[in-house]
Amino acid sequence: MSTPFEYFRSPITLRRPAPGSYVNGRWVEGATTDSTITASIQPLTGEDMEELPEARRESEGYNMYTSTQVRTVQEAGSNQNADRIVFNGKEYEVHQVRPWQNNTNFTIVNHFRYFILRIDNN
Repeated sequence: MSTPFEYFRSPITLRRPAPGSYVNGRWVEGATTDSTITASIQPLTGEDMEELPEARRESEGYNMYTSTQVRTVQEAGSNQNADRIVFNGKEYEVHQVRPWQNNTNFTIVNHFRYFILRIDNN
């Protein structure tokens, strides 16, 4: 269902990894699948950065607002990585979520706010 807030969102690539496994004693990452979601990406504030672990506070990061549920670092299992977002040609890992689900019968303002942080190998 489309909401009026979709006008403020742009197509963004969501990169979702499949579970990995050990092969002959070595860890092998699962394959990734790309899909397109709509999201609004905004800069993190200083207050947002304070919520991050100290080691990540100097990372390039953004707030991402979307109606799509995305897997965060905290939600990823031991054999699966968090989802990644491709934005402006750079890859970001999804770190935190703040759900804004006010009323399940009224979807105009329901969305998720995610912190996404740039992956160092870019």
